Amino acid sequence: MQEQNYTQVAQEYYRQRHTTPGWQSLVQVLFSGILASADDEDGRRFLTLMGNNLARQHQLPASATLGELEDNINHILSRFDWGVVKLEATQQQLALVHIAWPVSPQGQDDELWRIALISLFEGLYAQWLLSQGGQSYVPLRWQESTQEGAFVFRYQNGL
Repeated sequence: MQEQNYTQVAQEYYRQRHTTPGWQSLVQVLFSGILASADDEDGRRFLTLMGNNLARQHQLPASATLGELEDNINHILSRFDWGVVKLEATQQQLALVHIAWPVSPQGQDDELWRIALISLFEGLYAQWLLSQGGQSYVPLRWQESTQEGAFVFRYQNGL
């Protein structure tokens, strides 16, 4: 994966955006409720399924290149003010680095918020890649967070 300054990208993203009051609080309450009322794995699976459903509602146009795919994903993410994704491909994998994801309101339940967003993004990205000709047997999984806080997902056989 390329070394980049994701903090700078995140700062530039939020400098250009305005947040809508209330939506993050509502989503935070829903995330906390889902993860608190279900066993950990069931809650994550449910949120991943919701990400799949969201991707079906907001379908990507066909993308001929990796750059076009990145642009198409970022166009939809911008509608939600959910940050940006950078795609980094090697022969073995495709890394999706999600930068400037929405933060939890007033720092409430930060860890649950991150778990919920990661689960939601796993479903969203997996469905979008499937719709672009990806294979259902190739998993997309969150692998790590960078020092700057970006979420790194990998689409790779054998994960």
